Amino acid sequence: MKSKIKKAEGTSQEIRITLLPATVNEALSEALSDIRAAVTIPGFRKGKAPEDIIRKKHLEDAMKQVKQRLIPMAYQKALDEHGLNPVSYPEISEISVGAEGAIEFTAKVDSQPNVNTRKYKGIKVSGEKISISDSEVDEALDRIRNMNAEFLDLDRAIEKGDYGICDIEAFIDGKSISAKRENVWVEANKEGSMLAMGEELCGMKGGDEKDIEVTLPEGYPDKKYAGEKAIFHVKIRGVKEKKISPIDDGLAKKIGKDTIVQVREELSSQLLERKEQNRKVNMKNQIMEYLLKKHPFSLPVSMVKRQQEVLMKRAGDELKQKGMDEAVINEYKDKLKDSLEKEAENKVRLYFILDDIAGLENISATNNEVDEWLRNLATQYNQSFENVKKYYEKNDLIGGVREQLREDKTLDFLLAEAVITGESI
Repeated sequence: MKSKIKKAEGTSQEIRITLLPATVNEALSEALSDIRAAVTIPGFRKGKAPEDIIRKKHLEDAMKQVKQRLIPMAYQKALDEHGLNPVSYPEISEISVGAEGAIEFTAKVDSQPNVNTRKYKGIKVSGEKISISDSEVDEALDRIRNMNAEFLDLDRAIEKGDYGICDIEAFIDGKSISAKRENVWVEANKEGSMLAMGEELCGMKGGDEKDIEVTLPEGYPDKKYAGEKAIFHVKIRGVKEKKISPIDDGLAKKIGKDTIVQVREELSSQLLERKEQNRKVNMKNQIMEYLLKKHPFSLPVSMVKRQQEVLMKRAGDELKQKGMDEAVINEYKDKLKDSLEKEAENKVRLYFILDDIAGLENISATNNEVDEWLRNLATQYNQSFENVKKYYEKNDLIGGVREQLREDKTLDFLLAEAVITGESI
């Protein structure tokens, strides 16, 4: 066997491999012999047909078997000879059989990039001191008050701040543009209502009907109606008043606590923890930006392409959930293509950098850590740990979890080794 290698785009390598006639002919003889033993030729007992007849009738099948057997073996041998560490399956092309029986083919493969890891300990990051003010706790308490508000039925006209329970149907030029929606809660408040038409409900009572003219916004989900004037026919089914509890021990008991002081202390602790998590995320982002800047190297094109496809699909799925039609989604994805390609390159580059650092520092994810991650996922989705683990094992997803945990631990290590400037805690 002979092979020669040529560099292609990114970390791609093209290997031109030649299987010598002696090797091919030996494999061909074995394939024809196997076929001769298995087939029945009229006029001959099974396995006794002359070799020249077998060759004439089954040469194509035999050569197909030879290629299936020898090409993978030759490809693997070429990898070993050239010291290549592929990160993708090969693209086999340009297969030809010479007059004397030699087989030639090209194997294109993306190989492991040379990261050439630079200084990664002592990276400088900014981490400002964090604290929680009384006003932040007050805002959190106000959100809790609103979440635990009571809504009282009223037998009077709607006033600003009340809620109208409405049946709503939209029309343009007398034609309905959406399905009728029933029992929709609309706040009688311009800022807090859909399409800012809430204040138009003021003065209406149960059973009243009204047409409200609204100019649909440019971001309206159905793009063909964006910017158009529409008539919303509204019928009031009922009126409700929002009653908010005062911030006192009564509110605390509503949410299962003893005193409002206890609630404030717990909220302060939770808000501080959330800020600390955000602070760490911000510092890790600084580390990743530093690593990307300091490690320019060629990337496996196939991996970047696959990552870009994942990002494009995710963007499309998010737009579908918002109700956008296929044409709008495709137009939006076309606009995102370049930025998503850059994002895909960064993700692939960072994967190799962190993988290299993890190897240098002997960082890995243990079985217990994988199980803990799966337990948290099971709890989140109210599933049993056993069922979740079986699903991940069955669908060969455990390796991905282990890789993600290893990457997370590597970033934790880099943050622990970083030099934090500013007012750290």
